[in-house]
Amino acid sequence: MPILDTYTIYFLIFMGNLVMCLMLLIFAKTTGFEVLMRYYTYAKLLQTSGAGVLLFRGIVPVDFSVIVGNGLVFLGIALEVCCIVHIDRVPLKSVVKRWLQVAAGLAVGFALLYLAGANIGIRAFISAMSIAVYSLVAAAGLFFRSNSTNLRRVVALFFLILAACQVVRALYAFSLGPNHAPFSLSLSQMFAFISIYLHMLISTMSFLLMSREVIDIRLQEAATKDFLTGIYNRAQFMQMSEKLLSLMIRQQRPVTVFMIDCDNFKAINDTYGHAVGDSVLVNFSQDTQAILRKEDLFGRYGGEEFIIFSPNTTDSDALIMGKKIQSAILLSAAGDLTIPKYTISIGTATMIPEALADMEKLIKRADQALLQAKRNGRNQIVQF
Repeated sequence: MPILDTYTIYFLIFMGNLVMCLMLLIFAKTTGFEVLMRYYTYAKLLQTSGAGVLLFRGIVPVDFSVIVGNGLVFLGIALEVCCIVHIDRVPLKSVVKRWLQVAAGLAVGFALLYLAGANIGIRAFISAMSIAVYSLVAAAGLFFRSNSTNLRRVVALFFLILAACQVVRALYAFSLGPNHAPFSLSLSQMFAFISIYLHMLISTMSFLLMSREVIDIRLQEAATKDFLTGIYNRAQFMQMSEKLLSLMIRQQRPVTVFMIDCDNFKAINDTYGHAVGDSVLVNFSQDTQAILRKEDLFGRYGGEEFIIFSPNTTDSDALIMGKKIQSAILLSAAGDLTIPKYTISIGTATMIPEALADMEKLIKRADQALLQAKRNGRNQIVQF
């Protein structure tokens, strides 16, 4: 059967990395050079340089080609996997530095083995196993994240397959030992180089697709979440609560709406500044979110006023939940020296589907209860 020239395949790997570098540079220049995109472009530049040095062995001195070429590839793949694992957040410089330090250590170890006379089979084994390990790290980093998406899980599966291909390549090279020839015309070598070519394509395509997914997620969050606290904004809260209310009406289950206001918030802003006021709102949102159930909806109604839609909650359940929120706020404010001590007032209204099935009326009643809590001296719960 006809066999593809492995040298040609490796040349395509070099050219593929080079073209992708140019495309990344053009893309970044036209859309903005974000930090993660810059790191990924550096990764492809390192891999392209390393592949070029290895490709032109003979023109380039052999020792230089083996040591420097493989070293650049190790560094490039490490930085690439770092970017893929941190696809939805920019890694700290210290984190990137540790990734590169590990890769540099691997490159130095490889160089020492070469200088010590390790045969080409052992060197190919180490190179392939290193790529396999990095592929496994990428797969684990994408699959076992709490916010993993379907796209990331599919990409993780691809990296798992690529890792298996590299393990097969490594074992084959190790079995041949000094008889291993990188550019030999054999079926096994053809598949080995094709797997490297696929790794180059899949990793770059996956990075770009996942980057686009991150942008889409952020745009959706910007449209539905409050920019400061990260909870639902008023429009999204109302839309979701209306749907959930309809379900509760059909199931004839009780629903409670909480209207919550941070007491004397204007005084906090005037005394400590708006930055501290924002910290208070964030603190309140985080502490309250930790108490609420998964089915509860929590939103910022406006300014320092918040709203909770709590399905399957009676008036007695609401009182217990309100006291829990107040207790959590007191404990948190006492233990956090960055924010002043503050209290909250809570008004609640519970819907019995047979008697009331109107969201606007329910919110109005909870708001009236909140106003009464303020008139009564604040820092208390009033139920309509």
